[in-house]
Amino acid sequence: MIYAMSDIHGCLEDLKKKMEMVSLGEGDRLILLGDYIDYGPCSGQVLRYVYDLQQKCGAEKVVVLKGNHEAMFLEWLGEYNRKLTPGMEQLCYDSWLKTDSEHRFNTFRTLVSEEQLAKIEKMAMTSSFAAWNVEAAGMVMEEHADLIKWIRCMPSFYKTETQIFVHAGVDEEAEEYWEWGTGEDVFLWKHPASFGRFYMTIVAGHVGARSLARDRAFDGIYYDGASHYYIDGSVYAHGDLLLLGYDEKEDRYYRIENGKRIPITKFERD
Repeated sequence: MIYAMSDIHGCLEDLKKKMEMVSLGEGDRLILLGDYIDYGPCSGQVLRYVYDLQQKCGAEKVVVLKGNHEAMFLEWLGEYNRKLTPGMEQLCYDSWLKTDSEHRFNTFRTLVSEEQLAKIEKMAMTSSFAAWNVEAAGMVMEEHADLIKWIRCMPSFYKTETQIFVHAGVDEEAEEYWEWGTGEDVFLWKHPASFGRFYMTIVAGHVGARSLARDRAFDGIYYDGASHYYIDGSVYAHGDLLLLGYDEKEDRYYRIENGKRIPITKFERD
């Protein structure tokens, strides 16, 4: 069985519950499609959980792909001392340090101690953006060097003979040359989502299944009836961390829920 999840977004308890339904026996694989951080309350803990799981089981059995939120996090670490345009300093302060759930990028505070956070909050009130942001990034890189190196090395896609697992999508106009014709921005940021027939099956996250269904009550995996499965359940907002299972012997896709296999059918719009 191949299992797949995407867009965990700091929701550690939801991830742990879904992992109770995942078997990693002989021949089984788990593929995680990116966006482990931001929105939810436990971004740092999710990263550590997934890292430890892959270290324990091996990179061939637990495949960990990069999402656009990991790319943004790396960009912050790599460009933390750049000169910002007017107004951006307050945005960065809001994004990284506030606890309000409306502020999306709360990953930093889950990667540092209370003492370190207090130091940065004090610096943010008394020092320039460049000063406290350099200090904040330095804390993360020093405390979590193993995680940062691991995130940098995350691949952008995983393929089998018939499938592509990816965070956002591929350049389908490139057809069989998609692997070389797709830029990193498409692998991680593609929008809008693609539908219809492609010569391989694509399993992706990034865009919420509810959004694709145009139905707030929709709580399943979005299948277009052709070649695309979208498995982002917007867990941070709705509590739905979707778990897809692909039975290789049956060549059939399922939603795994409460330990049961639920066959996935084409979404039919009213």
